[in-house]
Amino acid sequence: MNDQIKLTGHGRSVPPILPHVLIYFDQQGMSTREAEAFFHYQAAHQWKTQAGTPIKNWKTVAGNWIYDIQRSRIVALQLKLNRGR
Repeated sequence: MNDQIKLTGHGRSVPPILPHVLIYFDQQGMSTREAEAFFHYQAAHQWKTQAGTPIKNWKTVAGNWIYDIQRSRIVALQLKLNRGR
């Protein structure tokens, strides 16, 4: 195999291709809609952090994105349960 060939998005390299993001989110129990939202958000921001630094590992950033989604769901559920008291 030629060492110069790079599989874009394979593993953790940036930018990934959408099918790899879809697979990763599916493996994490997340929806296609959430995967697409992540992908398009990061693409719109040129796969850079808020500080403007290029992202080196998209899976780390995706993991944080997923954590934030799950955390917001827990908070929403807690608020809903507290209102019922």
